[in-house]
Amino acid sequence: MTKLQQFADFSNKKIFVGIDVHKKSWSVSLYYEQQYLRTFSQPPSTEALAVFLKREFPQANFTCGYESGFSGFWIQRQLREKGLTCYVLHPGDIPHTVKHKTAKTDAIDSKSIASALSAGTVSSIYIPDPKAENDRTLLRYRQRLLKDIKRCKNRIKSFLFQFGIPIPDRYERSWSKPFVQWLNDISIEYPTGRLALSRMISQLELLRGSFLQVNKDLRLLQKSAEYKPLMDILTSVSGVGPLTAFTLILEIADINRFSSFRHLNSFVGLYPMEYSSGEHEYKGKITVRRNHFLRDLLVEAAWTSIRHDPAMLLAYESWTQRMTAKRAIVKIARKLLSRIRYVWINKTVYVKGVVK
Repeated sequence: MTKLQQFADFSNKKIFVGIDVHKKSWSVSLYYEQQYLRTFSQPPSTEALAVFLKREFPQANFTCGYESGFSGFWIQRQLREKGLTCYVLHPGDIPHTVKHKTAKTDAIDSKSIASALSAGTVSSIYIPDPKAENDRTLLRYRQRLLKDIKRCKNRIKSFLFQFGIPIPDRYERSWSKPFVQWLNDISIEYPTGRLALSRMISQLELLRGSFLQVNKDLRLLQKSAEYKPLMDILTSVSGVGPLTAFTLILEIADINRFSSFRHLNSFVGLYPMEYSSGEHEYKGKITVRRNHFLRDLLVEAAWTSIRHDPAMLLAYESWTQRMTAKRAIVKIARKLLSRIRYVWINKTVYVKGVVK
């Protein structure tokens, strides 16, 4: 250790650490207060990073950050255990220069993160507790299985179309057991073609079996003491079924982390993009930034809501007088979200037919 390191004291000084996470290595950039220091590469280890930072900058206050994504939250949790503050950042919140847009590298990415942390222009996304994260992973796996099943069905239909095999009218919209049996009974001239179709059918059956099992697992979880009271409250809202309610619970986790309905609505993504300049203000299409799992579910729930709740139906009819049905149903979804928030916060069941 050098004499400089022996006497260096960074008490009350701030070091900002931007981390660009990859499987085999991390690119790390450092800022001292507002001053850029350096960028280096290191093994993907929180232990190595913590040891380095505490050795080079003893007694400093460290604020680390990395983009949310495939790496989840384990880095944040491990760094926190080692006494380092760590943010998980939404990629869309990190400012980028023209240089970043024309030349994207790991070093530039980590430097952008560290710069944003030092400027105080970014904040962390919500960090769920490990139990909630694991429960949510099971629910999201169900969504991935649905997509896999859809791809597999499209593959089979594409195969039939490729070889000019028409689907009988009685099966056009069905994937029932009789339809699968019909697929198995199709006569194909060459054995390799028959083999290819059989393998596709086997894959579909395997995916369907996994999907049914995951549904059973989720139903058991919904009935657990941890979730059942809130499930009963949320499913009392017209249009909100068990799947929508459970998705809300696991994706939102803590309703009180949203300071207002506007904040919650921003998270879900049910608000229009806005452009303002001087005296002119324009509200455009619905925002592209959203929670991918919640917004579509709430729009579907809104369609169900207008069929079962007179107040929602009246509101929908009123809005369709001056806008398209598509825009009106988004407003219904927003209204539905407001009611969900109310019953969740107040722990009270929903009353149908209330206009406001």
